[in-house]
Amino acid sequence: MKIVNPLYDKAFKYLMENNRLAKKVLSVILDQEIEELTLGQQETVVSDDKRFLTLFRLDFVALIKEPDGSKKKVLIELQKSKFETDIQRFRTYLGSHYIKADTIKKIGKTSIKRSYPIITIYILGYKLKDIPYMAVTVNRQITNSVNKKPVKVNSFFIEHLTHKAHILQVTRLPEKRRTNLEKFLTLFNQAWVTDNGYILEIKDVPKDFQDIANYLSGPVMDEEFRRQLAGEEEIDYIFELQEAKYLKQIGEAKQREKEAKRREEDAKQREEDALKQKKTLAIKLARQMLKYNVPIEEIMAETNLNREDIIVLK
Repeated sequence: MKIVNPLYDKAFKYLMENNRLAKKVLSVILDQEIEELTLGQQETVVSDDKRFLTLFRLDFVALIKEPDGSKKKVLIELQKSKFETDIQRFRTYLGSHYIKADTIKKIGKTSIKRSYPIITIYILGYKLKDIPYMAVTVNRQITNSVNKKPVKVNSFFIEHLTHKAHILQVTRLPEKRRTNLEKFLTLFNQAWVTDNGYILEIKDVPKDFQDIANYLSGPVMDEEFRRQLAGEEEIDYIFELQEAKYLKQIGEAKQREKEAKRREEDAKQREEDALKQKKTLAIKLARQMLKYNVPIEEIMAETNLNREDIIVLK
């Protein structure tokens, strides 16, 4: 079964604009039921000026059901990147959400700004060397700083100034997929890329996600959709060339720095060796002069040795 590759921005946007399927996708990632979902700010593509890479971002306002049955409205910030990029790009976008209010509610003539707790999702098309897992959840743990014991509190302050994060590395998908999350990420399996990188040929469609696979198969025969995906792939190729060039420049700069440091160390070593040799010759000369009872002041003037160095030679 052929589907458009959801790691591509155009295909992923197409998927997440379907409210029913977007709720299903986010429910699987968050491992929580989403009852209501609204797509907030439209997709944002922000470039990495140094390396010509982009990050794709979507915002959702969601009503989620908590394990205890209560309901909570949250802001879900989803960021996706096919290529490794500067972490500052992720931080900048996240920071913008802490600055602005999410809604403005009017009560009579009074306007009240309201902010929602933030949940972040990072979908990465590359591997983080220091996180050898397909998916990790970073959750709040509140600890009493006095006795170091975890505590359970329901705090507006903490909820709105800290956030939960989900990090997904689609290239770490295991061969055996047991959980819902693993089965869902099968649809991102880059091992099934065809000659056109924007098309995947799924070998085994998980039953629970057949509806998503069917939906992503729709644009495969759409010429305009494929043309846009091909354009994105061409840009990706340029990104890869820029990345290779960037890494080569870094490697060359590091090599130059290494060679300069080695030259500096070699020069320092030669200088130290020359000083040692000079002192050795001075000591030999001082011994000879002492044999002929030459006054210490004259030996000091001739060899540049200090008085103490000469006295110990007697």
